[in-house]
Amino acid sequence: MKIGDVSEKLNIPASTIRYYESVGLLQQLQRVSGNRVFDKKALNTLRFVQLAQNAGFSIEEMKLLLDSAEHSSPTSENWQNMALSKRQELRDQIEQLTKMDNVLGRIIACKCLTLSECMDRCFSE
Repeated sequence: MKIGDVSEKLNIPASTIRYYESVGLLQQLQRVSGNRVFDKKALNTLRFVQLAQNAGFSIEEMKLLLDSAEHSSPTSENWQNMALSKRQELRDQIEQLTKMDNVLGRIIACKCLTLSECMDRCFSE
C-alpha cells in the first residue's frame, strides 16, 4: 500500500505520516521504485499512534509504548501502567481546570464597582 492510500484509509495527511517516520514512531519503510510500501505492521503502528495521540500521549511516550510492544512482555502490563499514569495526569488537569472554571464563574457573576469590594465580597474565603 502506498502513502496516499494509507493517508486516505486512516485519514492522516501524508505529511504527518512522513513526520512520524522522521521522529521514529514509524520504522523506516521498504521502498519500491522510490515509494514507501506500507505493510500490516506499519498500518497497525499508525492506528496505534492515532489512538495514543487521542489519549494524550506525547511523541516520546508513544515511542516508549511502541518500544515496550517490541521488546517487553507482557505488552499489556506496560501499556496499562502508562495509561494509569496518564489517566492520573488527566484527572489532575481536570481538577485544576474545574478550579479555574469556578474562579471564572465568580468573576463573571461579580457586580462590584471596586477591586477592594470585589475581594471582600466575591473572593473572601
